[in-house]
Amino acid sequence: NNGIEIPVVGFGTWQTPDGEVARESVKTALEVGYRHIDTAAAYGNEVSVGQGIKESGVNRHDIFLTTKLWNDSHGYEATKKAIDLSLQKLDTDYLDLYLIHWPNPVAVREHWAELNAESWQAMEEAVKAGKIRAIGISNFRKHHLDELLKTANIVPAVNQNYLNPSDLQPDVLSANKEHDILNEAYSPLGTGDLLRNELVAEIAAAHNHSIPQVLLRWSL
Repeated sequence: NNGIEIPVVGFGTWQTPDGEVARESVKTALEVGYRHIDTAAAYGNEVSVGQGIKESGVNRHDIFLTTKLWNDSHGYEATKKAIDLSLQKLDTDYLDLYLIHWPNPVAVREHWAELNAESWQAMEEAVKAGKIRAIGISNFRKHHLDELLKTANIVPAVNQNYLNPSDLQPDVLSANKEHDILNEAYSPLGTGDLLRNELVAEIAAAHNHSIPQVLLRWSL
């Protein structure tokens, strides 16, 4: 909704251990053609992801880099610090996409809406400062989004959710569509569970494709 293009398939680094595994995974992903890398403060691997990007030799401006605000950094000042820390760890001057990772962390359950609004203000300022190209949300349901939009000056560009043939989330998709927010699906393979689904296996066999190909095509 802001004119910025995002590669339709991304390389996610959730559960990718920090160090050699993360660094080599990201480097290899870029070498074989991925241009969209997704990490998060909570994954604990931003330093290695940044190293993998550098070692790949791919121009930073050809890469779409996403990271996310973790639950311990909600609020205006904490979010400003978290953005700068992620930039430092990733060793980059800017982020292509920055998301609020979770809308309603247990630690701030009584003040989640207020703190989301504060975090969003800090993120909007980071956009104006050139630190972030696009801002969005993750795991937000309709009521979380409705609250955020009461004070937001920038409409979220993306809502990243657990979305695949086993979890259709029609209410979330409808709310996103209403506000022209892009649906971004994480775990399109159902964190591996859908690779063992009999119905998906039948569909894959009928079309002479692999199960992951069928699941990714569904998302596309």
